[in-house]
Amino acid sequence: MRQVLVRCCKCGTKAAIESSKEVSDTLKQLYCCCRNPECGHTFVVNMEFSHTLSPSALDLPEALRQRIQEVTPAMQGQLFG
Repeated sequence: MRQVLVRCCKCGTKAAIESSKEVSDTLKQLYCCCRNPECGHTFVVNMEFSHTLSPSALDLPEALRQRIQEVTPAMQGQLFG
């Protein structure tokens, strides 16, 4: 899994995410600390859901998902390609 890269807005050095707080299903606050010992800036970054690019297969009815799994990958490609 990829790590979230946060940079200090004061000196540009990579910052460590020390903790986080889930505010809602779409908003998380990341509590960060600059790794530059000369800076030492601590700050909060908001990470927020914006929009969907491709809908989740979980949005499909269960019966339809099961039927899709029963067909070959080639057939799935024809259905959704």
